[in-house]
Amino acid sequence: MSPFWLRYSLRRVHKLMRFLLVSDLDNTLVGDDAALSMLNQSLQKNREQMYLIYATGRSYASARALQREHALLEPDFWITGVGSEIYRDGAQDPQWAKQISEGWDRDQAIFIAQQFQPLSLQPISEQNPHKISYFLDPKAHTNTLIDLQRALTDAGLAMQVVFSSNRDVDILSAKGDKGRAVLYLREQLNIPAETTLVCGDSGNDISLFEHSTLGLIVGNAQPELLRWYRKHGRPGHYLAVKHYAWGILEGLHHFQLGR
Repeated sequence: MSPFWLRYSLRRVHKLMRFLLVSDLDNTLVGDDAALSMLNQSLQKNREQMYLIYATGRSYASARALQREHALLEPDFWITGVGSEIYRDGAQDPQWAKQISEGWDRDQAIFIAQQFQPLSLQPISEQNPHKISYFLDPKAHTNTLIDLQRALTDAGLAMQVVFSSNRDVDILSAKGDKGRAVLYLREQLNIPAETTLVCGDSGNDISLFEHSTLGLIVGNAQPELLRWYRKHGRPGHYLAVKHYAWGILEGLHHFQLGR
């Protein structure tokens, strides 16, 4: 047993240390306006002792529009395009862009993906230099995405295929997903894993949970994330009963973060 003065000091350090909250937007933070309002109030009380990051599959412009529509708090950082971009104060992080450019060949990836008929390109607004997005035909064979990943790998491309919401397919750099973007920012902010909480609901959030942070899965999570959780979930992961921002509040209470 640690002496009393040491236990007291550790509790005091924990209270003084900033924690990091990372949340997906659609169907995690956003989805129930009453819950979002309650969460915003709670986060405002803790704003001086926390960093806030939004990690979304949306483009930066689309995420900003959602922020205006739902009166989202201003985060410290935006991770957009499923982790392919990082923004702060309206400016994109050039070092992150450089880091995920290594081994990235957009034209070759598009050429390979075009061979898969069940895939159709999403609108240009959903594309960016380090992300290629498709819709998957719901009638597609279950091996389509496995075959696509194999074709990219066989071509020597260091890329990953991310599937979410039962239709969205994103081709990303192997180094450029939401989870690695959070790790990159954690290292810059010097925030340890044990005071970082990541929150999500779908397949493109899986990478958030693959690192050693605390993790909150909202009660309305998509089947692909629930399957991953049942197979790979750790003691530091918590599956909420409540949905949307209510689930985030439940997780903050469970992990005793904030006031």
